[in-house]
Amino acid sequence: MQILFALSNKARKEEMNPLNFLPSSSLLYPLDFQQNWQASEPIPLEIHYDVPAYGYKDLLMTLEYHNDLEHYDKERREVKRRIIEEQNRLEENLWRKVHLLKMKEKNLQNGNFLRARKDQI
Repeated sequence: MQILFALSNKARKEEMNPLNFLPSSSLLYPLDFQQNWQASEPIPLEIHYDVPAYGYKDLLMTLEYHNDLEHYDKERREVKRRIIEEQNRLEENLWRKVHLLKMKEKNLQNGNFLRARKDQI
């Protein structure tokens, strides 16, 4: 029996024994399904690592850092809020001045219009 498997965009044929699917009385029954290359001896692997030793000083430094970070964030938000308030205040003053100039120009035009009418009479 042949079953086709697609591995990394390549089709390869792999022959499988139909008896592999029958239950086994062996204690190693789950290993019966492994291919030959999977059932080989494991490769020894050495991992070297250091376990850091943390103490109360490290805890205090971390807590102080996060506390400072919270204060920094609060100060930064406050500075942004003040900048936005100042921008809004300046914008409001600018619009008031523009409105005042428009009113003065309108009054000047009305005054000139009245003078022109007075001269015509």
